[in-house]
Amino acid sequence: MCCLNFLRLTVLPMFVLALVLVMNGESQAAQSRTQARRATQAQTEFASFIDGFFAGVPRGMLAPGLSFVSVRDGEVVYIKGYGVSDVKSGTPVQPDKTLFRVGAVSTLVTATALMQLAEKGRLGLDEDVNSYLRRWKLPGNFAEPVTLRHLLTHTAGFDYKELEVCAPTSADERGYGARLQKKMPERFAPPGRYYSYSNMGYTLLGSIIERYSRQNFPSAVVKHVLKPLGMESSTFSPTGEQMKNLATGYDTDGSPLPYEYRYDMPAVGMSATAADMGRFMIAQLDGGAIGRTRILSPMFSNSMLRRHFSPHPLIEGTGLAYRERVIRGVRTLQQSCGIPGYSGWLMLIPDANFGVFYSTNMTGLDFSEELADALIERFFSREDAALSRDAAASGARIPGDISGYYRTNQIARHSAEKAMHILGDQIKVELSGKNAILTHTRDTSIPARTWKPLSGDLLVLSDEDSKGAPEYMFLQRDDGGKISAIIMRDVNQTYDKLDAFESHPWQIAMMFCFAATFCLSGLGLMLGTTINNNTLPWENDFRAATELWAISCIFCAIQVSFALGLAVSAHYLWNEFRIFVPYEVKALFVLPLAAGILLAWFWFRILGNIFNPDHHWAEKVLLFIMAANETLFMFFLANWRLLGFMF
Repeated sequence: MCCLNFLRLTVLPMFVLALVLVMNGESQAAQSRTQARRATQAQTEFASFIDGFFAGVPRGMLAPGLSFVSVRDGEVVYIKGYGVSDVKSGTPVQPDKTLFRVGAVSTLVTATALMQLAEKGRLGLDEDVNSYLRRWKLPGNFAEPVTLRHLLTHTAGFDYKELEVCAPTSADERGYGARLQKKMPERFAPPGRYYSYSNMGYTLLGSIIERYSRQNFPSAVVKHVLKPLGMESSTFSPTGEQMKNLATGYDTDGSPLPYEYRYDMPAVGMSATAADMGRFMIAQLDGGAIGRTRILSPMFSNSMLRRHFSPHPLIEGTGLAYRERVIRGVRTLQQSCGIPGYSGWLMLIPDANFGVFYSTNMTGLDFSEELADALIERFFSREDAALSRDAAASGARIPGDISGYYRTNQIARHSAEKAMHILGDQIKVELSGKNAILTHTRDTSIPARTWKPLSGDLLVLSDEDSKGAPEYMFLQRDDGGKISAIIMRDVNQTYDKLDAFESHPWQIAMMFCFAATFCLSGLGLMLGTTINNNTLPWENDFRAATELWAISCIFCAIQVSFALGLAVSAHYLWNEFRIFVPYEVKALFVLPLAAGILLAWFWFRILGNIFNPDHHWAEKVLLFIMAANETLFMFFLANWRLLGFMF
């Protein structure tokens, strides 16, 4: 009996427990197999979708090669190389080996390196940048100081710079800090007021990283960011072996382009593989860590992904180096890559722990919007928009001073680069009833769009023109309460309101007036010479002011020579301009100054000729009009920074 009780109380419960454990183990194994099967199916579906998307890209938008990677929940979902890295050799793209230049995606790595220094307490994001500069200081153009946060969010108010940003050699590129003071553009607005993308702002951050890490920038980034993350192939300063793995860059015509060294290297200079960028995205999404390796604390890493600047809550703003974009109700963070020979794009969806990156070896290819929209529609749930279009108050009105012309604020304002936008695309805003109509003056591929009043200085795109969730426009005002800019949907689409004399109608009118002045000057000189030679019998008693007509003619000839010389130089020597504007081209700027001296003499002679009875009053009036038009043209040149040596 004792033995039976023993078996019933000990052996039987142990047997039952073992049976339960075995059954539970089998159940868990079955669940694991099911989950693994579903994960495999999901990866297969995702891979099929990506392959299908790139297969459907129009042939005109295809590059010789493309490298792609996507990550989710700390793992690579799909990685693949398409096409070839070099057309001549036919070398296939290998996503774990082939390097592509990633352009502005470099700013994400630069921002990460700076945040490491901030986490260590060596830098403060809201401290005056000048406190971190040793050899020189930013000019105090405005009362508010520029901070590191302003530089990180592109809100420091710097002009855009495109000329003389390329370095002639690798050594010059690495020594960019010594030339930074001369390369830094001027500021056009107080810091923190407007978003205006600035490579040179991030270049300044790179020099600060150099000083406080006590290493040159490429070495500091490799040591503190790239190597800890296992990004062994990526670099800001490729070695000879890495250059062998770099995909050849091509222009839009398919011609190979040489490697471009850059003085703004911290902003655009990184080369990376898709595999390395996958590791970087995992760390960004996982609070600054990949596996057991941590490069940033969650607080500082997650800070890069939150919004740091936006003029209005409904306008998509900017994180630290990232731009916000809400697609079908899903918040994304993006950065594009555009550098001669290469194009690319990176997108994170923090709430889904998802990231995607691609890079191509051809200039100007961009199908990021199409890919983002397709990905989110297929794989991510939609959310309701933050505010319905129907929420507009019935009495809301669009301010009357919105009417006028607008131009992107990413231009140079204080140097001769401004002239590149003389006839560039502008936005014309007109009131039509209760709505505002926006049209592009040059880019006719963009249709007119209708915006409706919502509340105050906020407008919403009409139902007919919007796609999916509503898009908003914010009217930004200056200290005097006047509209100074419009921001459509996101801060990267900020457009300055122009004075009337900078609008296209005025520019075209002034060019027409100058062309007419040039023609009339030549005609007047020929006619006056004929009259003074007495070849017209009915004009024997009239003497023409041929000297004045000759001065006017010479003035016009000088200005036309300057304009033609500048246009031809820009067309044929543009790549040289990106390194250094040749002295021969700079010498052209002597011409308008010489014409200005001639114009002063022209006015002196006209005023001295007012009471000369030998010349007809109608001729005097016509010459006065000619001098006025030529003076107006000098103001035109001064406005576009072409009067003087503004480089």
